[in-house]
Amino acid sequence: MSERGMYRVKTNPKNDHQPLETSPVLAGGALGAGRFQVLVEYAAGVFVSTALADNIEDAVEFFLKQAPGCESGEIALFDRNERRVIGSVKWKVEPTENGLRVPHWHNLFCDWNTALVALEIQRRAEAARGALVELTA
Repeated sequence: MSERGMYRVKTNPKNDHQPLETSPVLAGGALGAGRFQVLVEYAAGVFVSTALADNIEDAVEFFLKQAPGCESGEIALFDRNERRVIGSVKWKVEPTENGLRVPHWHNLFCDWNTALVALEIQRRAEAARGALVELTA
């Protein structure tokens, strides 16, 4: 407040910049926001929602099919109701047969139910291709 009892007024400048988040792809053609969300890091600290789903099966399937947005970029499966990450990727650098060190990602799930859904989805996909899936703990 100034000496004359007047307040400063902040003006709202025109906002014409593009938002960082794109329109998400909705599972099953459903309108609105889903319970589960797949987030992908496309640059350091820049996350984009790439898929939304209402049920865990669709969400895990989207998560398993999602490619990283950048080298060593994060991929997260987020439960919007519980407000927590239920799946993510862990990067490990592994040597190849000829000695090159190559980054590989491994899917991590925070609870057994989500991990079992992922295993079932992978088994169905492998059965369709005629191969077997191993479960390691």
